[in-house]
Order: sequence, then structure tokens, then C-alpha cells
Amino acid sequence: MTTDIVTYEIVRSSLYAIAREMKIAMMRTAGSPLMHASGDSSAAIFDADMQLVAQGNDIPTMMGSAVISTKVSVEAIGKSNLEPGDVIVSNDVYLGGGNHQPDVQFTRPVFVGSEIVAFVMTRGHWTDIGGQSPGSYTVSTWDVFAEGLRIPPVRLYRGDKPVRDVLEILSRNSRNADELLLDIQAQYAGTFVGDRRLVSLAEKYGVQALRSTMARSLDHSEKLIRQAILAIPDGEYEAEETLDPIEAPGWKGESPLLKVKVTVAGDGITFDYTGTGPQVRGGINCPLSVTCNSTWFTVKAITDVSIPINQGCYRPVTIVAPEGSVLNCQYPASVVSGNTETSPRVIDLLLKALSAAVPDRVVGQSNCCSGAGIFSGRETDAGRLRRTGREFVTMHDVHAGGMGARADKDGISGVRVYVGNAGSQPVELIEQGYPMMVEEWSLVPDTGGAGRFRGGLASRRTYRVGYDEATFTVSAERGRSAPQGQFGGLPGAPFACQVARPDGSVTPVAAKGGQTVVHRGDRVSIQPAGSGGYGDPLERPRAAVEADVLDGYVTAAAAARDHRWSDDGSPGGTAAGRELGARR
Repeated sequence: MTTDIVTYEIVRSSLYAIAREMKIAMMRTAGSPLMHASGDSSAAIFDADMQLVAQGNDIPTMMGSAVISTKVSVEAIGKSNLEPGDVIVSNDVYLGGGNHQPDVQFTRPVFVGSEIVAFVMTRGHWTDIGGQSPGSYTVSTWDVFAEGLRIPPVRLYRGDKPVRDVLEILSRNSRNADELLLDIQAQYAGTFVGDRRLVSLAEKYGVQALRSTMARSLDHSEKLIRQAILAIPDGEYEAEETLDPIEAPGWKGESPLLKVKVTVAGDGITFDYTGTGPQVRGGINCPLSVTCNSTWFTVKAITDVSIPINQGCYRPVTIVAPEGSVLNCQYPASVVSGNTETSPRVIDLLLKALSAAVPDRVVGQSNCCSGAGIFSGRETDAGRLRRTGREFVTMHDVHAGGMGARADKDGISGVRVYVGNAGSQPVELIEQGYPMMVEEWSLVPDTGGAGRFRGGLASRRTYRVGYDEATFTVSAERGRSAPQGQFGGLPGAPFACQVARPDGSVTPVAAKGGQTVVHRGDRVSIQPAGSGGYGDPLERPRAAVEADVLDGYVTAAAAARDHRWSDDGSPGGTAAGRELGARR
């Protein structure tokens, strides 16, 4: 049977609306600010064959790996063994195709009668799942065992009732058990909403209409993405970069090579990562699912972002990544930062390679990190928070840097880029819920690279610690390799972090430096990298340079150096220079 075009569009659009509603249900009921305020969670719908057919505007790195993990999770239990109300939980990157251990997936079959017509998925970042570091997030780990609890695909709910034994194992392995239990219920609620909405849709339009719409939407997106690839000139395009090293005491300081050859031939495109360096000790490795996700994301970004995103978009893409490399690591390599720092570096690598093919679609290099900053201390050391009864108080915040300049406009300031789509926590929420004070949250001048179009600026947050004693962990990228510009654009500023003690001493903290112990009164500043410019800085319109100086995005000294601009305030100077002089 063929569904008419009107019904097809109604059902197809409803699938995307349902996916968005699933995430809203999660955020409204979650316990951790990381999920309910920062939005570090995702939801999606899959057809009965576990193909991604609809997703919300969520976390791209979660969605790409879910293409693999959903199928693996269902096959581990056995599709024929599933019953209504079952929910599978999984996070193991080596058994479930996940992206890193803190991101935990729930997979639920959707039944109409006795038939599975679809699967729904929710995925959320759990604030703590055990492991060597509070927050389960540090690159200085020898293997995946140190990164927290590994959960193979198992049922967490049967008949919409929690499996208490499994729930107990999960909560007992988290330092934030109370928040974790609320987040589990939130993710379950997301799957419950998706189930009910899909059943209602099938009852209204028929199972056949639902099934044919899913198949047709996959084919339609494939057709559109192939047409877009045809517009890219055929050829081979290559690039290479090196990752920043882990700088924790006693580590080797390895800087793995990232290398790619992109081959465009007709309506297909191949990404060959042969030559990339071997996997290393420490959490900067990528499982294949993460590398696939970064690759798929880039194809979508350089073609047409208006194409409805589903698994059909990925059919024209071939990916070759050698086993045992940093982009296809093998068990038991640790991976926590590969998902959030290495994966956007892969995207910058691909944009560098493709800049000759699609110069108007690439951007200057970006900050490439989640900038995860985690403070954790015992409840008894948390002063005013002792009344909560929590044993540990862990605050996980993400930080925003610059996105590179584009071919026709400046970059974006203070933003997560590429496959990350979670926001920083509101200042008021941090200060109400944790023994922390946010003393600064600002854009940092001169962190965006100069160019015809300027790179986006980094933001900086400074926290005053209220714990008697706590661990501070940061995970970032581009502490050593500043984000480069495109076509003559200048580089942006690198990552910077420091701990200022009450005695006046200042301790720099490396982007991948492991844990630091902090105490009451310490001030911790976290500043992700800026981003690269696009085009010759001398081609930037003078009015744009003057506006940058007046707005505080660029200092007068940097404008003079990079754009030959003067601010002497004399009658012969520029109007902006005279205004700046008057302000002084």
C-alpha cells in the first residue's frame, strides 16, 4: 500500500514532534541539572528494523552512536523475547555501541497488539557512574574500567515496572545516587511518552501508514543527500592534525596523529582514516561509533542542513578506520574524552580536508571541547548544604568557547560546537544547589582569530570554591594547538585554566591534566579555546573593526596589529578611535 502525500507528511512530521516531546518529558522530570538545565540528553525513534527515522534537536554525538547501539541492544536481548513495557539499559562502548560510559541509553519496543512497530530511545549523561574520578570524567585513566560502571544491554524495566536488582546495582555504583534515580525515572518517562504517542499515531492512521512513512522518509533523505553530494567536485582531499597530549603527572604526553583521505565520486563519499595513530593509554580514544558520528555530522553540515535527518542520510557514506587506531580503539581502551574532545577535532580535520572542495561551507577551526568542569566533595565538607543529606555533592558544568568564522559572517561566541549541544548551567542554579559562587561569566577579548570575518570568542567562568575540600577535574582540547583560521584567517586563543589560591599563588591547569584538589576560597577559572578567522584580516571592513573595538570583542592593540587600525583619538584618527579616547 502507498500512503498519500498528505498522510505521509503528517505522519513524518509527527515522528519528529514525538521525538522532541520525549526529550521535553526527560528534562522536566530529571534530577540532575546536567540533564534538566543543560539539556545533556537526547531522544529518537527507530523503525522495527532498528533504523533511525526521527530525532529531536538534541546532542549529535549521542544520536550517531545510537544508530549502532540501538540495534546491538535489541539483538542482545533478542527481538522475539521483548514484551510490552520492557526497557533495555546499556552504556558499554564495547558491547552496546555507545559513545562513552556516562551516556546511558534506554531502548523500548513499541507494540501495537502483538507486533513491534518501532523502538524509542532516550539517552542521558549521568553525573556520576562510579570509576576512579568523581563525575566519572577524567582523561588520566588507564582503561575503560576506571571510567565507571559498564552496563551491558539488560532489562531495567519489565512490564513498566523497574527491575529492582538492576536498579540497586546502578544506584550503589554512583556517588550521586539520589540524582541518578530521578534521572532514571526521567529517561523512562521519555520512553513511555514516545510509546504512547506512537501507538496513538498508529491507531489514527494505521500501522501500514506508519511503516510505509518510515521507509519512505529514509529513502527520501538518502535521495536528497546524494543530490547534495553530487554538487561537491569529484576528487581526493587530504588533511592531518595532531591531538593534544595528556599532561597528567607520569603520563607519556603522546600526541596521536589524525589523518584522513576524503574521496568524492559521484553521489557517494568515502572517508579513509588510514595512517591515523594507534590508540593510547588515556581517555582520548574514539570507539568506531564516535568516529562514524563525527563523519556523518560533517557530511550533513557541508551539504544541506534542511534535509530531514535520519539514517537514510548516512547511506552514501563509507568509513574506513583501522582497528586499534585512536579513531577505532579496541577493548579495553578508555574513551571518555574521545567522545567530547577528539570527536570535534575529527570534524575540524574533515573541514580542513574539504576546504578546497567546498570553501563556502567550511568554517575556521573551533574550540572543540565540552570543557567539562567537575567539582566534587563530601556532604560533610559542603557547609550550608549539609541539610540535604547527600553524601557527595558533585557539580558538573560545561563551558563554551568560540566557533570558527564562516565564509560570509563572523563566528559565534560562547557556544558549544559541532556534536555537542548542551548548555552551561544557569549561575543561579549553581549557587543555589552547590557550595560555589560564580564570580565571572564573560566573553574574553581577542580570543577570536582575526580575518575578513572574525572567529567567535571564548567565554570564561570563574568559580569561588565553598567546599572545605574538593576535587576539580577539567577535560578540554586545544590547550596546545590553537584553532587555526581558513584562507588567511588568524588562529584563535588556546584553552586556559587556572586555580588562584587565597595566598596569591596561581596554578595553571592543563586541558588534559587530571585531577586537582581545591579548598574553600580558591578561585578556579575555565576558558575554552576561541576560534579561527576566515580570510585576510586586512580585508575586514573598517567599520566592522571599529565595532569590534567599541563592543570590547577586540582590543585596540590587537586591531592595530592585525588590521592596521589606529585608536589614537586624534582629529586625524578614526571615528571609533576618537570615541574610544573620549571614553577613557
